[in-house]
Amino acid sequence: MTSEVSVNAQPLTAAQADALHIETHTPYLAAHPELLDGLAIAEPSQVWCTAKLPDDVWWRSAAVHEAAHAVLAWVFGLEVKRLTLAGDRTALEGGGCWVTGRGDAQHYTLGWLGAGYAQADWLTDHGYTHPELRRCVLEHGALGDHRIVDGYVASGFVIDRTQAIADAQRVLAEPHTAAALNDLAVLLLAEGQLEAHRINETLLARCVERPVTLAVWVPGQRLPLIAMPQQCCAEVAEARRGSAASRQS
Repeated sequence: MTSEVSVNAQPLTAAQADALHIETHTPYLAAHPELLDGLAIAEPSQVWCTAKLPDDVWWRSAAVHEAAHAVLAWVFGLEVKRLTLAGDRTALEGGGCWVTGRGDAQHYTLGWLGAGYAQADWLTDHGYTHPELRRCVLEHGALGDHRIVDGYVASGFVIDRTQAIADAQRVLAEPHTAAALNDLAVLLLAEGQLEAHRINETLLARCVERPVTLAVWVPGQRLPLIAMPQQCCAEVAEARRGSAASRQS
């Protein structure tokens, strides 16, 4: 996954990724050593790791993850160049999303960090409710996304991760946005790769609007609620006009 906001994080090697995955589950496995002996999983709710997901569920949740990146970037007026799914399940990342545009680092942060939650929520909605599975998705499955955001911080950008996640969840809960996410995930799953024009037409078909002007995040203040970004921008413009009128008087 790439963006125009500079990133200092170095890509993980396969060995590093495996070690971090093991580290993620170590506390849980220490309390449940029987799982290391290949205990049969009978119900979705018993699945405790993404590696234990059936193929169809793993691929669909990966498609949801990548599609969520695209939807969140689109809502903030960024340009999604391409979406891909990995060639097989052994890849370090389940797919990729290439984004460009002049949104600030908080907008990019929201786009990266929201995808893991979209994936985890989709799994929960489909019966995969084990809390350790959710932790696996958010801490290991979204590791690449977190490392991108770590790169922003290392480059000197000021961001609010907690607010980014909250705003991403709010955006993705909107009915038309949720429907667009589903459509895009289904299309990505079927084709394996989507270019910009396919992404754009899919989102436009669900009437997912883009802001004309981005609402700029000011460090130390809450990011405006993003469900209606054009309204936020209008409010900012009105506040600026009021401030200018006060100075003139």
